[in-house]
Amino acid sequence: MFETFSEFFLREGREKIDLVLFDVDGTLSCGGVPLPGTKKTVEMLKQENVPFLLLTNDCCSSHRQKAEALIKAGVPVSGDNVFSCGDVLKLWAKKNNYNGELFFVCGLLGDPCYAKAAGMRTTSDPALIDKCSGVIFGEGQYDWYYHLNAVFNFFLKNPHAPFLVLNPDSYWPSLYFKGLGLGTGAQARFIQSALHDAGKDTQIEYLGKPYPLLYESLKVELYERFGKEIPFSRVAMVGDSLASDIRGAKANGLLAYLVLSGITTSELAAAAPADRKPDMIFSGV
Repeated sequence: MFETFSEFFLREGREKIDLVLFDVDGTLSCGGVPLPGTKKTVEMLKQENVPFLLLTNDCCSSHRQKAEALIKAGVPVSGDNVFSCGDVLKLWAKKNNYNGELFFVCGLLGDPCYAKAAGMRTTSDPALIDKCSGVIFGEGQYDWYYHLNAVFNFFLKNPHAPFLVLNPDSYWPSLYFKGLGLGTGAQARFIQSALHDAGKDTQIEYLGKPYPLLYESLKVELYERFGKEIPFSRVAMVGDSLASDIRGAKANGLLAYLVLSGITTSELAAAAPADRKPDMIFSGV
């Protein structure tokens, strides 16, 4: 029987951990409903004066929107507790000199919009895609038929334009129906595959977990928040995905803690390769 993360933390984790990063969907909540122990764990960390962030690949919800969904369900968090793959756009735009440029967006990028906060201009009108410098895949519901065809034709003409995917996940626990939803990572790779068949090899730039720019951006964020560098060796990543949460944590020197409350079973965890092998496994938070 696996213990919970909070049981471990109270027993010995306080001596090892200066900051906790929680994945949200499948770790703290599922289908918008908090998972067992979420409220208790958040309250415990507050009582122990241990900072925590919700490190999420959800880019269609702003900090405020992500926090409000949990607050409504009784979990005491705020927008200040959220760090999203959408926040990485700010560092990407700065590094690549795309401030002020127009980008075509598939899906949603939060309200307020992460791209606009990064100094980029956006449109979701397929008729304007040829005026754009590149494409950003957000999340949520949108008209796949018109948007994906527009993106396909844009990259046929501009194969080297930026192709940004904030959430690389292929699937996730759906908010709209029981089961798993098809993620934007899978949608973008479908377009990439079709372009390859058409003789155009495009490169997708992934900004969410487990890709490096997110953790570079996170370091900047932590320094700005706390006025000092927090060693990743003392930062715990608690999540349910071997492919994003655990692989990203292992590659960047964080403590990699898996919970079995989401998409990963104990059997999958036991068979995981070294780059996705969690340091510890918990039943939940």
